[in-house]
Amino acid sequence: MQRWLLVSVLMLLTMGCGGGSFTVPKDQYREQVQTLGVLPLMLDEASEINHPEREAVAEMLRRYNAATQGLLIDSLKGSKNYFDVRAVPGDARDMFSRLVTGRKLKGNGDELHRGYVFNAAEIASLAEKNVVDALLLVIFNGIERQEKRWDRTKLTYLKAKYNVILVGAMVITPGGRILWEYHGEPGEGFLPLQYPDFDEAHYNKTDEVKIRFISIPGLERALAEKETSLFGKGSWPRLHQKLFDELVSELSPGMINPLRSKGQ
Repeated sequence: MQRWLLVSVLMLLTMGCGGGSFTVPKDQYREQVQTLGVLPLMLDEASEINHPEREAVAEMLRRYNAATQGLLIDSLKGSKNYFDVRAVPGDARDMFSRLVTGRKLKGNGDELHRGYVFNAAEIASLAEKNVVDALLLVIFNGIERQEKRWDRTKLTYLKAKYNVILVGAMVITPGGRILWEYHGEPGEGFLPLQYPDFDEAHYNKTDEVKIRFISIPGLERALAEKETSLFGKGSWPRLHQKLFDELVSELSPGMINPLRSKGQ
């Protein structure tokens, strides 16, 4: 672990590319995917959810995912980038067990994320049954990776391994080809499960900053928090709304956005 004290309050802001990337030219994607099927939001329960109350964390995520599924579909429809967007019915846990046949870690540092291998026959069957050109899969998963976390003054940070919930998403054709995939921005997870306790270190006058798990009530409040901005959809949880807005923006093939290779 490394702890740094900044000697200047000046911060450099850098602009990065979005967390998603098309693997085909956008005009080809538009032609190929006119009817998009959206699967139930899934959770990889075998991933690194290291919280001492991991089942409570998993239950919470399943509950909020089920409650916000409609927002993602409505947002995709509202973007008018598809002829139709359809919900693919089914149980999220059962679907995950049938669809996912393998997983592996990709990237390094704060870009570390989890990739998945899928059952091609199940993908083809779901697409045919629901009469869609491609399927959108969204998978929440836990991971432990190197990240930088700031204290409340924004002057000190601790670079260490933290447990965090990430989101991976992909659009897959009935033939099993991935046309688009998303794993978020470097260092920006969906839901942090841990935090550095700078206040304890301060009051104990030590440079050793302990990393603690956020309590279940704290995680619940984070997931339940509503958007309060003027343009926010105030009735929806802020974290899910922010995620869906980003997915919809990234999945807009009509926007001017040069093709990026996978992994960028």
